[in-house]
Amino acid sequence: MSILLPLRPLSFLLLMCFGTSWATDIQAKTLYTYTDQSGTRVITDNYNKIPPSYRSRATAVEQESEGYTAELERVGEIVVSSKGFVFNVPGMSIQQSRIITYAGVIALCCVVAMNLSRSQAIRLLALWCLVLTGIGAPVLVYVADDGAAAVMKNKAAQIQQKQQDRLSQAQ
Repeated sequence: MSILLPLRPLSFLLLMCFGTSWATDIQAKTLYTYTDQSGTRVITDNYNKIPPSYRSRATAVEQESEGYTAELERVGEIVVSSKGFVFNVPGMSIQQSRIITYAGVIALCCVVAMNLSRSQAIRLLALWCLVLTGIGAPVLVYVADDGAAAVMKNKAAQIQQKQQDRLSQAQ
């Protein structure tokens, strides 16, 4: 009996996605700064872009790029509350981020259940839940308190109020 089990394609894909996000390398990026004739401070990452007359006065600064520091910032974006955890999705409210986070967890559980279960009934149930999550999550994000539907409703109310104000001024 072999210790290494054959990986299914989807399991291998999940392993590659999550494995590569954890294995980031730390690279230092050099930034150069100098002050030009008008007193403006200029920052660049390309030494050749610095005019030759300013190269002697340029200072170099080493800065980490997309390594350990960036991973710590991404982990810091996870909002932990008494009710659970939420990944802070840029451009979305906390309620929308909560919907996306929970839908992702449900989808991941469904995919794992579909791949690891031997029962056809459980596979079918997991597929059904996955489809419903795929349909329901965008709808919930749309109708959330800070979602697109609420934003459009507020804008429509503002426009209606302006029209009523103009109508009352005209009379």
